[in-house]
Amino acid sequence: MKPVCLVTGAGGRLGQDLCHALADEYELVVTYRSHPPSVPGMLVQADLGCRDGIAHVVDAAMARHGRVDALVNSAADIRFHGSLRNLWPDADYAQSQLLLNAIVPMQIASKLYHDCWRDHPDDNVRWNRSVINVSSISGLTVFKDRGQALYGVSKAALNMLTLYLSLEFAPCGVRVNAVCPSQFQDAAATRRVTESIRELLGSTATGAIVTGIP
Repeated sequence: MKPVCLVTGAGGRLGQDLCHALADEYELVVTYRSHPPSVPGMLVQADLGCRDGIAHVVDAAMARHGRVDALVNSAADIRFHGSLRNLWPDADYAQSQLLLNAIVPMQIASKLYHDCWRDHPDDNVRWNRSVINVSSISGLTVFKDRGQALYGVSKAALNMLTLYLSLEFAPCGVRVNAVCPSQFQDAAATRRVTESIRELLGSTATGAIVTGIP
């Protein structure tokens, strides 16, 4: 019996590569927002920016498989919105980017904790259950004059939430880690990020923020 892996953001370059790379090892449940990607696994359309969308995804996975053993949060708003000085006139992009990039990954993990992991510590260890958040080098370094302040802040928040969640999930045997790649605009670089995620899924690490990729 294969472990079950939930992958968010399957419509993106990394999400698609992940799904194809993990298909032989995992039963996949994959999310997308608008256009169904051509990837293996059970496709679930959802707006992860609302609680109902998150509940729909987790409920669908539980209904199909009865459990989720791994969560890879790769859905993200990767836009650079420009100067923070223009935050006020530029509507609510700050809230929406922080929500999708930092808060939603924790909400999905919390939903899985309550529905699947909280009362099953032995199963969590047996299935080596874990959460992997796809962050960015932008969450670790300030890049001047690129207009990516909000994006960087959202990924820095994701890194800190990863560390805190690793501490909170440790007593029930669920690991939490993050990868912080730089740009992965070509297939070779994307594959190196995918391999880093696969290694973390199969490891015993927790509370790790993996850098230096691709």
